This record gives sequence, structure tokens and C-alpha cells, in this order.
Amino acid sequence: MAGVLPDTGQTTSYDVGDDADYNPAGTQLSYTVNGDNTVTDNRTGLMWRRCSQGMNDDATCTGTVATYTWTLALSQCEAETTDYGDWRLPNMKELFSIIKYEGTAPFIDQTTFPATQSSYYWSSTTYVPNTTSAMYVNFNVGYVSYFDKTNYY
Repeated sequence: MAGVLPDTGQTTSYDVGDDADYNPAGTQLSYTVNGDNTVTDNRTGLMWRRCSQGMNDDATCTGTVATYTWTLALSQCEAETTDYGDWRLPNMKELFSIIKYEGTAPFIDQTTFPATQSSYYWSSTTYVPNTTSAMYVNFNVGYVSYFDKTNYY
């Protein structure tokens, strides 16, 4: 069922009428870990690297996460040729779609994406009110915001 926007992943009910009360199976976060250490999002059809840039592409994603300015992050993704030749920095909606609003930081499926940092990850989306800034996802608290493109995330 690719192309369906996933639910928030929240299964614990904190009040009547919150996300946990409306969790149709067809919208739950669902991933397939591929043999080449990529991940396919079964709801959106997007493919992700399992490990953050700079980490070893193995089951535990060991190593040190690399940080980049926004411009360098764009270039690094487009220059990446590991396993596939069409990698790119995800847009804000795509990156936001893998946030999991359940459990503890980092707010992402930690089994599928081991060793994801509780930190900021750039998206390819420029922040229109101030085009020297770009949108990012903060997996430490599970939100989207913007910051100057010269910062290293």
C-alpha cells in the first residue's frame, strides 16, 4: 500500500480522542529492512539508508555520524553511489514521515534505524520566509523547524 501517509506511531492513549484511538492498520509505520542495509517504507514507498551518514552500513550502524552544512548535505547525498545512484536529501515532508511519536528519543523506529542520533537532520526544503535557512527534523523531540543553512547537522 505504498503512497499512504503513515500514522504517528503513537499507540499509547493519553486522552480520549488522541492518535492512539485512531490507528487503522493500513496507516501504521511499516518498514522492510533490505539485505543491502537499506530500508523501504511500506507506506510511502521511499527507500532510506538504515545508518546515518558516516556510520558503517552494518546491522548496528557503528561509527561516527557525519555533520554537514545544508549545501554540503545536498551535495553529499547526490554524490552518494553506495548501492544506488539516485540518492538525494529528503524533503521536509518525507523526513517528517518517519518520526515515531511513541517511546523515547530519538523519536524514530530504533530497531529499523539503529543508532539514529537524538539530533537535527537536514531536509532539502528551504524555509521560504528566510531563504538563508532550511527545514530540519529534530529526532530528539520529534519536531520540524528551520535554521541557517551554514549550521552543521
